[in-house]
Amino acid sequence: MNTTYTTILQHANELIQLKGFNGFSYADLSKTLGITKASIHHHFPSKADLGLAYCQQKCDALAQLDSQLKTKQHAVDQLKGYFAIFESCAEQQQMCGIYAMQTDLQLMSEPLQKQVNKLAGLELQILSRILEQGKQNGEFSFKATPYQQAVIICCAIKGALMLNRGQHQGLFEQTCEASISMLVA
Repeated sequence: MNTTYTTILQHANELIQLKGFNGFSYADLSKTLGITKASIHHHFPSKADLGLAYCQQKCDALAQLDSQLKTKQHAVDQLKGYFAIFESCAEQQQMCGIYAMQTDLQLMSEPLQKQVNKLAGLELQILSRILEQGKQNGEFSFKATPYQQAVIICCAIKGALMLNRGQHQGLFEQTCEASISMLVA
C-alpha cells in the first residue's frame, strides 16, 4: 500500500541521491508530489524528522538485504548481490543515499548524525561479514582486516558512483568487477 508517508520517503530518497540531503527542500518535494508543504509537515514536522525516517527505512532495507544475501552460499555471490543494489543508482547517475547523507553530516542535528553514522556502520558490517566469510572459506584473499577491506571497497564503489555522474559512465561496473578480481583467491 502506497501511503502519502511512503510516497514522501520514496521521493525524498530520489532527491537525496540526486542532490544530497541539504540539496532539496520541502518546496521541492511539494512540487514533485503535487501536494502542499503542510501535507509533508503533517508526516514529517521537520526535515530532521524526514531524515530520521529515511535512515530507519534504509536500516530496515539493509537488514532485509543482509538476510537475502545470507541465503547465497558463496561469498562472491553475496558480494555481487551487494553491488547489485547500486546498479539503479549508476544507471540514473545518482549517488548512494547513505553517502549522500554523510556529505551533509556536519550540518545535521546530533540525533540525525547518529542515525546516519549507524546506517553507514550497518552497511560496513554487512560487507565485512561477506568478506570474512569469503576469506574463511577460501574464496577471497586479502591482507587487511575484513572491516578495513570493506571500507576500501565501499569507498571505491561509492566514489565510482560519484564519478559515474560525470563523463565516466560505466565506471561503477568496472569498479565492481575490479573489486571482485582483487579479492578472488
